Amino acid sequence: MAASLQRPYPHGLPRADPNPASHQPTRLKWSLGRRRRRRHILLCVFSSTATFQRELLVPPGPRTAQNPGPANSRNLLDRMPGRSVATVPGAANLLDERPRTRRKGAEEQNRSGAPKSGEKSRSATAVALAHAGRHAEVVEHFRRMRMEGVPVSRFVLPSVFRACVGLRDSRMLRGVHALVIKCSLCQHVVVGTALADAYVDFAFLDDARKVFDEIREPNAVSWSVIIGGYARSSRWAEAWAAFSAMQLSGVLPNVSVLVMAIQASGALGCQVRGKQMHAMAVVLGFGMNATVWNCLIDMYGKCGSMESCRRVFDTMISRDQVSWNTIISSYIRLGLCEEALDMIVQMQESGFTIDRFTLGSGVAACAHLGDIDKGCAFHGYLIRRALDTDVIRGTALVDMYGKCGNMELARLVFDRMDERNYVSWDALLSGYVENGLVDSALDTFRQMESTDIKPNQHTFANLLRICGDRRYKEYGRQIHGHAIRVINQMNVVLETELIDMYAKCGCIEVAQLLFIRMNERNLISWNTLLSGYVVDRQPVATINVYRQMELACIRPDRYTLAGLLNLCRFQGLLRYGKQIHARLIKTGSEMNVVLQTLLVHMYFKCGRWRDAHNVCTLIRERNSHVYEAFFKVYGDYLI
Repeated sequence: MAASLQRPYPHGLPRADPNPASHQPTRLKWSLGRRRRRRHILLCVFSSTATFQRELLVPPGPRTAQNPGPANSRNLLDRMPGRSVATVPGAANLLDERPRTRRKGAEEQNRSGAPKSGEKSRSATAVALAHAGRHAEVVEHFRRMRMEGVPVSRFVLPSVFRACVGLRDSRMLRGVHALVIKCSLCQHVVVGTALADAYVDFAFLDDARKVFDEIREPNAVSWSVIIGGYARSSRWAEAWAAFSAMQLSGVLPNVSVLVMAIQASGALGCQVRGKQMHAMAVVLGFGMNATVWNCLIDMYGKCGSMESCRRVFDTMISRDQVSWNTIISSYIRLGLCEEALDMIVQMQESGFTIDRFTLGSGVAACAHLGDIDKGCAFHGYLIRRALDTDVIRGTALVDMYGKCGNMELARLVFDRMDERNYVSWDALLSGYVENGLVDSALDTFRQMESTDIKPNQHTFANLLRICGDRRYKEYGRQIHGHAIRVINQMNVVLETELIDMYAKCGCIEVAQLLFIRMNERNLISWNTLLSGYVVDRQPVATINVYRQMELACIRPDRYTLAGLLNLCRFQGLLRYGKQIHARLIKTGSEMNVVLQTLLVHMYFKCGRWRDAHNVCTLIRERNSHVYEAFFKVYGDYLI
């Protein structure tokens, strides 16, 4: 036991000298075969280490004869001395970077459409660049992928579409669309939705609809893209048709789609559809969504139902600033300006502050009421907050002072504005026109053109309103010629103003020629020409215009009948007057105070006292014109 403890080393290995002073380097005495094996192993390790440092750890340089580049694992192991067969397969599996033959299962997995690891990294790079807004780099990265033969992935295509939109390159978008068709990816819901959204951003709605129709199973996002495109272009009828198709397909609308459907109902003025959307919002659980309820308030206001509008506002659980501004603008749209001002006071009492939209609505209400005192109060509020020089609020103030008849203050506000756009100039010009200041209106028009602001059809229509007098007939002709040079195709409003101007200036033949050459005519156009013939005292031509109007299936309104009654009153055409009276009774319009007054004058001019008396007994409203008609019938016995 002691001997074994004194000899811990294997047999054949000498023990160290216990005397350290006589210490010498120890040499292990191995047998010849063991020494050769040890030397052989050390040579292999040294050779392997040198080769790895030279071939793998040194950065690769250009391939030349002296630097052939990094060697692969098989050549590296081939140069190793004394390699064994058992070592080669393991090393080859670990370091081999060459493409190996895939198994059948791997081939089927790649054919299924899932990208490989390299393709995933490429797709992730494109998506990251797109999120960073580096659109040119996305396109260049996609181009390199195609040149290198990387298959088109449905994950990278939406980023490419977004890059085309960011670069505003519709030609490139169509090229990528062709690639999508070639790869048979049009039916994929993500690719098709992203492509349709890109076409919507370019305002190519017809192309977007074609792409949408190719999608196999569109979801709520796909429908919101196409409906939102129509809503953005104000094509409300098509937006509603798309929403109806979405309902038929069984896809439930989300909040954005429902909001756009409510907006379409309001723009089309269809309250029945709006009520259906109201019920759908309640059923789908959007009762707490303030955006939906604000859109419902706006929809009912555009449909003319202020009662429903106020009911929705009163039942709202959480009102915000938009809710108050929407209800105030709805009051103003329906002409209830006093109520709108009261709502502004209630808004302040509820703890909400007045913002720029509230101020604009308040100034508009004062303009409709012609209340310059309240308008000055809003003006002072804007001055205290240094907002009176803003283009939006300043334009509203110019319009308000113009409608109140104070053009001096309107011009003062206009001159103080920091920036002026077309709407600002048009508000000032309209103020001069409404107050009959012809010279100032023409000077404003000249200054407007000198500032490089191009007049449009509304500007020329405003100017023509001040030329409806024989004194300004030459001005009207000059404005007509200028409009012909500036505008390619006149709309029905401008052409109607031209007809009215020439008819009032005594050029009824020119007015008739312009009416014949109109591409589109509405009821106002017919009434304007008919009034021109009435003023020119041409009864036969007036009756002919009225008959042609009926043949064109244009239903006359009270202005048409008032013009005919004026003609019968001046010319004593009792037979036509009785026919018009019978039509009034048939259509239920005989209780209109204006038409009743004209009937009294017509019967009085024709000497039919009893008929005039019978009409007088039906009049319920009394004003100065009614009393004038009574005086003609009853004379000094007026009651």
